[in-house]
Amino acid sequence: MIKGWLNPSISPEILLSKYYSTGQSRYLTLLVEQFNISIFHYLLSLSNKEIAEDALQSTWLKVMNNSKDKQHTNVKSWLFIIARNTLIDELRRQKKWQWSELSDEKLVSDVLENVIITENKLAGFNEALMQLPFHQKEAFIFQQEGFSVLEICQLVDENFETVKSRLRYARKHFKVVLGSES
Repeated sequence: MIKGWLNPSISPEILLSKYYSTGQSRYLTLLVEQFNISIFHYLLSLSNKEIAEDALQSTWLKVMNNSKDKQHTNVKSWLFIIARNTLIDELRRQKKWQWSELSDEKLVSDVLENVIITENKLAGFNEALMQLPFHQKEAFIFQQEGFSVLEICQLVDENFETVKSRLRYARKHFKVVLGSES
């Protein structure tokens, strides 16, 4: 069978445009089906379950209430920007927003202590991920979601070298913690 023959997928840009032009919820439903899990995974990776669920719901409400005359060339990026800004607003509101980076000596000693305790590699990876400063963790997660460095720059409104540095520090962190050639 030819892939997509009976169930062709509609581009997110067309779905969003049709939703805004017709107001029919079926187009929004299809958009939610395409991106809900990956946006939730992104939000959950940067916060806890309750905050991620709240930010996800607020993200979709913002999409629903957005100006209907806007055209979006990359809906996936636009959705992640909304989710990111919503998460940051929620973290600030709850006074859980952390943006300072840890010193290398403290980071390495804390990470090594946690890795020795952790027997499971996945648990070790998750622990290492959670120890990253917010901006490094965010850039790494965006990259894992399939965004290029240039797309990440647009999502976080930072220059290319800043995002590259965040990704480099994140990889360095994983090498130290996991002892691998990531």
